Formats: sequence, structure tokens, C-alpha cells
Amino acid sequence: MKILLVSNIFPPHVRGGYELGCLEIAEKYTELGHSVIVASSENKADFKKYPVPKHIDVRRIFSPVNYYDDTYNYHFQSNSIYFYEKIMAFAGYVEHNCIALRRLIEVESPNLVWIFNPLGLGPVGILDTVLSCETKVIIHLMEHIDAVINDYSRVVNLTAKWKYLKSQVTAVSCSKKICKSNNSVAKYFDNRVIYNWIKIDAGFDGYCANKPRHVLESAYQANAETNQLLKIVYFGQISEIKGVGFLYKVAKMIAKSSYKDKIIIDLYGKGEDFFIDWLKKNISKDKQLSQIFAIKGFLSKKQLLKKLPDYDLAVFLLSDDEPFAYAPLEAMLKQVPVLITENSGNSEILNDEYDAIFIKDRKDVNEIYQKIIWCLSNPHSLDKIRENAIKTLKQHCDLDKVTAPALNEVIEKSPVNKGYSFEYVLSICQILKYPYFELGVKNHLTGARYKFIDTVVDSLYRLPKVGIYLEKQVKNFVQSYRNSR
Repeated sequence: MKILLVSNIFPPHVRGGYELGCLEIAEKYTELGHSVIVASSENKADFKKYPVPKHIDVRRIFSPVNYYDDTYNYHFQSNSIYFYEKIMAFAGYVEHNCIALRRLIEVESPNLVWIFNPLGLGPVGILDTVLSCETKVIIHLMEHIDAVINDYSRVVNLTAKWKYLKSQVTAVSCSKKICKSNNSVAKYFDNRVIYNWIKIDAGFDGYCANKPRHVLESAYQANAETNQLLKIVYFGQISEIKGVGFLYKVAKMIAKSSYKDKIIIDLYGKGEDFFIDWLKKNISKDKQLSQIFAIKGFLSKKQLLKKLPDYDLAVFLLSDDEPFAYAPLEAMLKQVPVLITENSGNSEILNDEYDAIFIKDRKDVNEIYQKIIWCLSNPHSLDKIRENAIKTLKQHCDLDKVTAPALNEVIEKSPVNKGYSFEYVLSICQILKYPYFELGVKNHLTGARYKFIDTVVDSLYRLPKVGIYLEKQVKNFVQSYRNSR
């Protein structure tokens, strides 16, 4: 087959699992002998950088998704044109992206268009464009796309169009949670749950090659006997939404406890600059905390996988609406026991104290603390969890033996679209090209009372030094509020 993958961002630019998942599918289907093209965007934002995938045919035909750039958002947030274009990017049509995609499909004539993340490209327009062509279509859901479209549709409501388009498309969901959430607006033609995957090398015997079997089985016992450190790792996006704020609170509790000489916690990754600066500032002010809690920076996936066997436990305090994170799979593959929240997408394939350790409430710092101490005190239980984790990976997440065959079945059963004139898509683009109403970024503030308050606040922010001080105070207040959630 000739397969065209669509991803709003693609390596070397990476935000998270969506982009890496798309890359691995491109690599896998190239390896299986298919012709694979990736349609993506050029990007100028400060994303994580991975090696350029020179072995993949990447066509950067879409405009940059600038809305992931904090600096860009900050400078244009009060601009009504920016406001409208952002709505179109996340819940509507972006005309030049529709035209570019249509022309690429006409030139390459793919048998299958496989949409990964269309958010930021104009998801309704992307789906409409693909369906106007005579080809098979699959959308791969690793995000709550319906929720995003609902949120942005408050100003320009295209949900009726989105409902119709969804009814014509086959979907693959990365978890039952995502399958359910993406049926909130309407149901897809078909929607099958296929969990996110990981490459398990041929001949993998259930033990990490970087750690001999006898070392793995006795690691925790050795810690107990020789008073070595229990080394804990978190890796991924360093942000509040990933629960790093709660992990910081747990580290503070450990630093004040009798276990402060037995446990260290290292963080790897990139994230929100303001949040990371806030973390570093607070760590540096606490001498005991700085000795056990450290931000190590960003590592490529290859570097990270080499580093993971040095650790005894991985902690992921994911939110209940987390779709299905790749990081816990990578930790499990490298024989690092995983401490994880019980209601995240990953937990659908896990069982408490069998192949993982569950946290009921990531906001309950005391519960997390007690679970970590349990891990320190139960080396034999963790040995068993480590072994069972590999069995779970092989059962649900083996790219070669589980995922690819399941995806092939979905592809085979997906119907070929009848197609329709692209003029219909262009006509909608023309209608939506210019807003047909008066835009106001602060349209949630109505009435004389709010206008007066708005005027006073804006005046204060414009004052020299006072504005800078107020801005810092507001940021600190918001940060403290978010960390307490």
C-alpha cells in the first residue's frame, strides 16, 4: 500500500507521545514494505528536538502551529485576528492546509490516509478534505479531540459538520477512556481500542540487557543490606498536568523524614518554562530537598532508555483523563517498577501489586509517600511486579506481535470513501475566511461594571515597575493554585 500519515508536528520537533507514536508507525509500515509519506508542518516553536528521521519521506506542507509557542501566544493574545485564527486551527478550517493536503493526495494517490493529530491544522477541514478523496481513512485518537473542538466551538460552532464527518471515518483509540471521550459529540463509523505500543526486541528474555538477572532480582535486598539509595525517576513532560507538582510535595515530605538518606528522585524532560523555573527556585532554597530532588534536563529517547536501568522505581502521577502515556511502558520494558495513578488510561491494562503499584489519588501526598516507603520495604514483591510487567507488555503492547496485526485488521475492514468535489470544502473555507460577527477577545466581560474594572487593571499594568510586580504576583498566585489542585 501507499500510506499517507498526517501529523500536525513530526520529529525532529516533538511535544510528546503523539509525534513519536506517528514516527514508530511510519517506521513499522516502511519496514513491512509499504510506501509511507508523512504530511506535517514546519515549526518555529521551542519544541523538544529528536534526530531527523532521514529514512522517512516527510513533506512539511502545513503552516507552523504557532499556538504551542508560549511567547507567540503572549504577544498576540489580545489580537482579535489571532483569536479567530486560533479557533479555526483547533476547531475549524484552515484553507491553505486544506488545499495543500488535497494537492498532495492528488499527486500521490495514497490507498490510506492515516490521520494522527489534526489539532492546530484545522481538524474539521482536514477530515473534510480527506473524505472528499477516494481513499481509505483512519484517525488515530491519542487525545480528547472532541473536548478540544467543543471548547473552541463556543464562538464558531461547527459541531454539526464534525458529527457528520466522524460518522464516515474509522477510528483507533489508544484506550477505552479515549474511545468514550471521543464519542461525546457523535460516534465514529467504527472505533476500536488498540493500546499504545512499544518495540520489544526479538529474543528479549524478560530482563533488561543492561542489568544482569541476578542484579535485578536482588537490587532492593542489596539496598536494604548495604544502605544504598532507592533511586526514583520521573521522565516526560515536566508540567503541572503530569503531576510533577505533587511529586515535588512528596519529595519535600521525604526530605523531612528519616528516609531522607535512603531515597533520591530525578526528573528528566522539558516542559513549561515558568513551572520549571519555579521548581528550581524552590529546590535551591531548601538544602535538604536539593540533596534528594533534582531536575536532570532533557534526554533523547535513545539516551533515556540507556539511563533507565540505573533506577529502582518510576513514578507517574498522571491525571484521571490521561489518554495512555508511553513513558510507563518504557519504564516497564527496562525492568523499572512503575508507581502510577489507578484511573489513567495506562491502568486499563495494569493490576495493583501485580505488574504496577497504584495510587488512588495523586493529590494525596501522604498516600504517595506511604507507597514509596512500601516499595523500599518490599523488595521481593517488586521483583515479582518487575517480571509480571513484561508479561503485560507482551500481551497488550508488543508492536510487532500485537499492535501491527490489530491495526492491519482495522485497515483491511475500513471502507474506501466515495469522495466528492473539493469545491464543497473550499466554499466552507471561503465562508469562514473572515468572521461574520464582531470579535472581542474579552467577550466574557460584559456590562459597565466589568468594563470599569478592566480599564483600572489595564491602567495599573501599564505603570512602570508596578505592572511587572503585579504580573509576577499573579503568576505566583496561579502557580500556587495549580499546584494545590
